[in-house]
Amino acid sequence: MNQMAPVISNLDIDLARTFVAICETGNFTRAAERVFRSPSAVSLQVKRLEEIVGRPLFRRETRAVDLTVDGEHLLGFARKMLKLNDDAMSYFRRPVIEGRVRFGAPNDSGVFAVPEILKRFASTHPHVEVEVRLDTSSELRRRCVAGELDVALFTCEEGFGLPVREVHTEMLVWVGLKNGCAATRDPLPLALAGHGCSWRSLALDSLDRAGLEYRVAYSSEQCQAQIAAVEADLAIAALPASVLSPRLVRLDGPGRLPAIGTYRVDLMTREGSGPVAEALAEHVAENFRECASHGARLFA
Repeated sequence: MNQMAPVISNLDIDLARTFVAICETGNFTRAAERVFRSPSAVSLQVKRLEEIVGRPLFRRETRAVDLTVDGEHLLGFARKMLKLNDDAMSYFRRPVIEGRVRFGAPNDSGVFAVPEILKRFASTHPHVEVEVRLDTSSELRRRCVAGELDVALFTCEEGFGLPVREVHTEMLVWVGLKNGCAATRDPLPLALAGHGCSWRSLALDSLDRAGLEYRVAYSSEQCQAQIAAVEADLAIAALPASVLSPRLVRLDGPGRLPAIGTYRVDLMTREGSGPVAEALAEHVAENFRECASHGARLFA
C-alpha cells in the first residue's frame, strides 16, 4: 500500500511579518501599529500562525512577549522569508533604466572581467546600450576625466588624487612555465605590456632594485598574449597571482626572483554621468566584491 506524502502548508508572508513585529517591539499593541492592524487582529494572526505550524510560539504564563524554543526557530525563518520577499519586490518595483553608457576597462584585466560584468548588467538592465572600450589604464583614466567615458576601470599604484574607489587589490608575481627554462636564461626574457602600464613599471623596478639583467622579449597590451609567451616557455611575466595554475608557477620568493608588490584596480564614474552609469558602476564593484568573497579567479 502506497503512503501519501505529507501535505506541507504554506507560511503566509503577512503572518510572518506580524510575528517578527511582535518579537521586535516586544508588545502586541506596538506590533499592531507597525503592521497597521488592531491588537485583536494581531492576536488572531498569531493564533492562525500557531495553527499552521502546529506548535505554540509564545509562553502564555507571562505577560511579556516570551518566545518558546519553536518560536525562536520560527523567528529566524520568518526574517529570512521577509528579506527574500522584500528583495524580490524591491527588484520588480525599480524603475526601468534606459539609455547608453560608455564603459572602459584595461586591456589586461578587462579581457577577463568585462564579459561577466556585461552579462550581469544585461540581466537587470536589458534596455541599456553599453559601449565598451579596452585600452591602457592611463588612456582610460584620461578619457574618463575628459568626459569621453562614463565609467572606467584602471589599474594603478596610486589614486592620482582622482575621485575613484578601489574595487580590487592583488599581488603581482613572477610567473613562468612549470619546469620551464625561461627563468634560467641570462638576461631574463620578459613578456610585458607597453609603456605606461603599472604592471610593467612595478615589474621592472623590482628587477632594477635587485640588479638583475633582463630584456623585453615580447610586448603586448593583452594579458592573454603575455600568458601565451609564458606557456611557450619563451619568457616570464609579471602577472596577478590568480593566473597561477598547475602549468603556470610562481618564480619569486626567498632565494628566487624579487617580489614585485601589489597593484590595485580603481573604479571611476564621470561626474554628472547619471543613473545609468551609476547602475553600471555598482554592478562592476559588486562583481569584484563577489570574486573576492568567493575566492573566484579574476583571471580565469
